[in-house]
Amino acid sequence: MIKALFALIIAGLAAAAIMIPASVPPALREPVAVNPPAVSVCPVDEGSGRNTTVGIVATVDAEGQFTAFAGGSPAGSTSFETGVSGAAAIPLVDVAPTGVAAGLVELPVTEAASASLVVGTESLALESCLTSPAPQTLLGGGSSISGEEFEVQLMNPYSGEALVELTVVSESGIESASQLQAIAVPSRSSAVIDLDEILPGREAMAVTVDIVQGSVMAVGRLTSGTDSAIWNAVPPAQDWFLPIPTGSLGEIVIMSGAATEVEYQIDLYGPTGLTEAFQAGAIPPRGTTVVDAPETEGGASAVRVVSAQPVAVFLRTIGDNGVGFTTGSSTPATRWLLPGAGLGSGTGGRMVIVNTGLEETTATITAVRDASVAQQVTVPAGIVIEFPAVEGGADAYTLSGDGLVVASWATLTGTASAFSAGVPLVDE
Repeated sequence: MIKALFALIIAGLAAAAIMIPASVPPALREPVAVNPPAVSVCPVDEGSGRNTTVGIVATVDAEGQFTAFAGGSPAGSTSFETGVSGAAAIPLVDVAPTGVAAGLVELPVTEAASASLVVGTESLALESCLTSPAPQTLLGGGSSISGEEFEVQLMNPYSGEALVELTVVSESGIESASQLQAIAVPSRSSAVIDLDEILPGREAMAVTVDIVQGSVMAVGRLTSGTDSAIWNAVPPAQDWFLPIPTGSLGEIVIMSGAATEVEYQIDLYGPTGLTEAFQAGAIPPRGTTVVDAPETEGGASAVRVVSAQPVAVFLRTIGDNGVGFTTGSSTPATRWLLPGAGLGSGTGGRMVIVNTGLEETTATITAVRDASVAQQVTVPAGIVIEFPAVEGGADAYTLSGDGLVVASWATLTGTASAFSAGVPLVDE
């Protein structure tokens, strides 16, 4: 039994989260000269009623560069400074009217992160930018049924041409369209593969992205009704944590790129503790299993998905509250960056935090802006809490504590949804 293979020793404590104000926001550290500059690659969309803001958060006050690229060359570039707060926001309209394109963020230090916030008249999408390519990534949850538009964007910020192959599995089996093979992505360009045009009428699509030559980073784009979502293709792993905000009532999508059936187990975290082996099952070869996000009394929840072979896990909601997607996190950490969280007038939102450790943890949450606001929260072991956006908004949020947690961000406006996984800072 998979429960025997992946037995857990986490014990839940049924206790409520305690929140106390912190008198002084945490100070930024001085830049370390030996730290190499880091880069991230962001999907952007400027035009046709949509505007993109790239949010950046760092642990230092330092300078960086943002470049939008398309068609093999830069479309526009601008410098930025994170400032004493440690954050910056770049409206793409001030850089270049790119349409659907990509952006390269040259970050000041490795302990930094960026995200794309795409806002339309009635749509909202937020996703952390990608930092490194992988030979194979998985993208689950797409659909091309009537009223839904599903695209895969392949972004190549590097100097050489890349060659990519997509394996798409739907309810019809492995798809054989020639447009999915030998996809060339020129240097400093992005290619958009329109799957609702190539494969219309599919209820569920699992996309495996294999890099044949060069390097590429991939994201999914889905529009349903008036809302849209962006989510990252991720390398597979055997252990995932997925925070689920109150009221999302979506679906957990578990995707496998393996040629054989893969067993999995789901453990459930809630506001009262941990339930091990909440559900178990098997994922079909190169396919997906979809599980309704569990409802818990009294607030948010989270799941841990442990599998016999590497898989990818996503949260998906499509309904009256709009469309929202995000990926799970495979690395609990004591420190988290949430770029773009709270960015944009009137978006609000909340941080979802799950304590994955064995002991109670105390964390400082900072709303990063010109006059940053910090508060402390205490999260018992095995418990999930939500931290609401502070009044007045922010350019980003950060979390720093004394125990292992997983953090994500959610915004639900009533007509639009946006989810984004946090970026862990792993202590070496």
